[in-house]
Amino acid sequence: MKTTSVTISTVLALSGFALQNSAPHAVNQARAQLQAELRTLATLAQTIAKTSTNEEKAQSWLELNRQAKKLGEDMNAAFPATTIKGNTISPPEAQQFAQRATSYGVRVDFCEPGGNWAAGNQGYFKYLDLWPNGPEADEATWMGPMGNAAFCGDSEGSTEELRDFIAHRKHFLQKFPNSRFAAQARQDIKAAQAQLQEALRSGR
Repeated sequence: MKTTSVTISTVLALSGFALQNSAPHAVNQARAQLQAELRTLATLAQTIAKTSTNEEKAQSWLELNRQAKKLGEDMNAAFPATTIKGNTISPPEAQQFAQRATSYGVRVDFCEPGGNWAAGNQGYFKYLDLWPNGPEADEATWMGPMGNAAFCGDSEGSTEELRDFIAHRKHFLQKFPNSRFAAQARQDIKAAQAQLQEALRSGR
C-alpha cells in the first residue's frame, strides 16, 4: 500500500512536469512555423515584383493576403501573452515578426480592443484593383470591401451601421449569387435584420 502511494505521487509529479513543459514546446513550435510563413510571404512578394501581368500579380496578392491572415492567427499561439503600451508591443520579438510580415504588403498587428493578433486586407483590395472581374473576385470582395478580413473591427451595432451592413450583404449577393460565401451572407442578413428590429423596438 505504501509503495502504491509513492508510485501515484511520482506519476502525478511527472505529469505536472510534463504539462509545465508542454506549453513552452508548443510556443516554440508555433514560432518556428511563423518563420516558415514569413519565408512564404517573402517569396510571394518577390513574385509580385517580378511578374509582368496584372492577373499574375493579382493572384499573388490574393495568396499573400491568405498567408498573412494565417500568420496573424498563428501569432496568437506563438505569443499568447502579448501586451501593448502606446506603440510598444511586448514581447519585442512579436513586434519584430509583425513588422517583417507587414513589410511584404499586408499589415499584421496587434488589435488592442480584441486582444489578438490579426492581418489586414490590403492584398484583397490589390486583387480587385488589378483584376476586378477575376475568378476569385468574390473572395477578394468578401474579405476586402465587405470587411471580413479587416484588421481590427469596431462596431457599435447602431441602426445606421446595421442598415449599411444589410445593404452591403445584399449587394454582394446580387453580384455573386453563386459565391461560396453566399450562404454566410444570407445568414448575416437574417441575423442583422433581427438585431435591427430589436434596436428599433427599443428605440436605440
